[in-house]
Amino acid sequence: MSLARSFSIYTLSSFVAGAVPLLLLPVLTRYLSEADYGIAATMTTLVALFTPPLMWGTHALVSVEYHRRERDRFPIYFSSLLRLPVLAFGLLLGVALGVAWLGAERLQVPAAWIFTAPVFALLSALPQLQRAILRMRNEAVAFATLEVATAVASVALTLLFIVTLGLHWEGRLYALAVCSALMSAVAVAWLVRHGYLVAGFDRQALREAFKFGAGIVPHDLFNQAIRLADRLIIVVMAGLASAGQYAVAAQVTSVMLIALSAFNRAWSPYLFSRLPGATDATRIEVVRKSYLVMAAFVVFFVLFNAAVPLLYQWLIDPKFHPSQEFVPWLSLGYLFTAVYLTYVDYIFYEKKTHILSMITFVNMSTNLLLNYLLIGAFGALGAAVAFACTMFLVMVLAFVISRRLHPMPWFYWTKRAAP
Repeated sequence: MSLARSFSIYTLSSFVAGAVPLLLLPVLTRYLSEADYGIAATMTTLVALFTPPLMWGTHALVSVEYHRRERDRFPIYFSSLLRLPVLAFGLLLGVALGVAWLGAERLQVPAAWIFTAPVFALLSALPQLQRAILRMRNEAVAFATLEVATAVASVALTLLFIVTLGLHWEGRLYALAVCSALMSAVAVAWLVRHGYLVAGFDRQALREAFKFGAGIVPHDLFNQAIRLADRLIIVVMAGLASAGQYAVAAQVTSVMLIALSAFNRAWSPYLFSRLPGATDATRIEVVRKSYLVMAAFVVFFVLFNAAVPLLYQWLIDPKFHPSQEFVPWLSLGYLFTAVYLTYVDYIFYEKKTHILSMITFVNMSTNLLLNYLLIGAFGALGAAVAFACTMFLVMVLAFVISRRLHPMPWFYWTKRAAP
């Protein structure tokens, strides 16, 4: 399947899947208070922070190794990797117990719910791995079907628990749990049917996966911290109401995140299939397409921000309209992320994930410092500004490193112009 076709399918499915939860905004902003919204956002943030150490980079390694391994050996390799999330889950339960009893009062979330965060993360493991394989198999239609089905199920269950049963913020979490359990069952059935779950064990694969994950987990965790820790800081420094406002803005801006996800799903298989034995002409072709992607995201950024006032008028309850001021800064951060995604996969391809982790650690530290300073000075708006500044640094540093590790003709036209 061509890059253009797969990107079109991923984009369409991502926007459909993203639009379905957006339709929840009128319901959630009506039935939930600002504090309720803040609690739900805090819990989803905790789940997102527990997910990278639980996955241990297995979904990224599956993508990298799918085209490198012999087809008859890949199922053993894949089945061996599954031991890592299970082992990590046991360790994370202990971490969650400590967070639950020490941080519940500061986060203003019941301790019992905090303890469930690793469970939510584990329920997402198999669906993520299944979709990583679908991407590498270029089965964009199957991937899109699963994505849309997941979004529809999540919305239907949310309406059931919140509107029909009146469970408030707890209803949103119950809906996510049931939906994840259903998608996990679907993933198991698909993996068994296609022969990816086998009894064999490859000890060397497990060691390789542990080493790969040791480099990528800090990178993923720091990236999640950069994207999500601001909400926890807002809760502590500005209160649940401000966190609720910020969460609504983040939900609106997720339209750009949806576009980023669609691009990355199409781009990684395209790139990884062309890098082995790439000629000069192939490298130039990849760079040209990278520039086209960057230009397209700049146009999308402008059009999206022009449409935001109408989006708020149509979908958002007036009590959440103050959150609109966060959107330009959050969307600017996602624009920088779009540029970053066009070349970060070169670092993954070279398996130098420990370098990414060091870069991300520096930027996470900068982000936390900026959040502390800017939220203290400007309230929740400071978190949005800090996100944009941090993603700019990530974009620049990743480009410098990726160019050094895997040189590409980013300035090929200058050589042609030379006499």
